[in-house]
Formats: sequence, C-alpha cells, structure tokens
Amino acid sequence: MNQKQLYDITEVCKMLGTTSRTLRFYEEKGIIQSTTVGISSRRHYTEEQITTVRNVLVLRTLGLSVKAIAELQTKGADLKDAVLSKRAEIYASIDSRIREINLLNEALSALESGKDIFAEDWQLSSAMNEEEKEISRICTDAVLSGDADTLYEHLSPRLAEYMPRDVYRAVRKDTFAPLGDFVSIDKTVADDKFSNKLYCFARFSKLGLKITYVFHNGMIDGLWLGYYDMNAR
Repeated sequence: MNQKQLYDITEVCKMLGTTSRTLRFYEEKGIIQSTTVGISSRRHYTEEQITTVRNVLVLRTLGLSVKAIAELQTKGADLKDAVLSKRAEIYASIDSRIREINLLNEALSALESGKDIFAEDWQLSSAMNEEEKEISRICTDAVLSGDADTLYEHLSPRLAEYMPRDVYRAVRKDTFAPLGDFVSIDKTVADDKFSNKLYCFARFSKLGLKITYVFHNGMIDGLWLGYYDMNAR
C-alpha cells in the first residue's frame, strides 16, 4: 500500500472483503469518507481513509451501531464504554429471551395438563419470606450506592470467601460502566420455580440492572449482577 496514493473503490472492497454498496452506505451516514479524482464521480480512498474504513468494519463486526460509531468519531466517546454497552445490550436481550422461553414452557405445561391459562393464574406463586425480601432491599441499596460493608454483612461466609471485596468492586465497576444515571427501582420479584431466588430490577438512563439473589439459611449465598431489557418488562 505504500507505493500508491489512492485506491479505487473496487480495490478497497477486495482488500477489506466488503462491498461498494456498504462503503457508499457508510459514507452517506458520515462515518467514512472517500476522495474523487478530477471530474470523475468514482470513489477513491487514501491510505488514511482505508484505515478508517477498516476500523469501522471491525466495530460493525462487534455489533456497534452506525450511531455509536459516529459518536466515537465525533463526540470522543470511550471505545471501551461503547463495547461494554453493546455487550450489556446483548446480555439484556438474552436474559429477556430466556425469560420468554421459561414463560412459554410454563404455559405449555399448563396446557398439557388441561389447564386454562386464560381462566386462572398458572404461574407459580412466590414463597419468598418477608425477612429475605427486606435483606434484598437493603442489599440492593448497598449495591446501588457502592456500600460493600453493608452488602457483605448479609453474605454467607462461603460467598464472602468465594467473592473477595476487591473482586466484587471490580465486577461492580465494569457492570455499572454502561448503565448511565440511576432512575428508579423497577420491581423485585421471586423466581417462578425456586423460592429462594429473587430478582431486583433497577432502571438506569441507558440500561436496566438486574440483581439476582439466592438465599440459604437467611443469608445471601449467591449474587449476580446482570442486565435486562427495560422495554420488554
């Protein structure tokens, strides 16, 4: 590439394994540029422009939207935050789909046993006791505020040993990075099948935070931080 100053669009497409239609689309969206020669309208690219095209193709492979790429280019957005945000979006989508599958499985089980899902509540009721609900409330506040001391007061010795505070703080930092500003607690619900498992859903400006608690002998024996699709709930 060092011997040529400009590269025809056909050359660039072969070089990068893409199509001229894709390059034209990206140029229309303003995330790449091309160069014209003389009166010809045919697109050519400098080495610097080819580098930009290659970077855009990498980001698109990662699933970043054209809008997100434009923000990286024009607003100085952080690349790591953009990747974390996309990963969180996918996690939220997966979680929502799993929830839908579980509900469909429950509906099928009810139908196969002759129940009318329109006439009765066929979902399992919560057996979570009030003490555990109160612990989850306290710990959710602690997770949201970053109060590790209060949180660890309610963790089982096994979980506290398995998840040292520095590990928890690092996980929390990475999980919270793409969320945006806190908005509100959405809801707290018990698992449909496991009475010792509870989920807390917290709304943020960009994503939803899902906190999963598993209780054993009145203490939290399992804790996961994840995401959920706020539009699906």
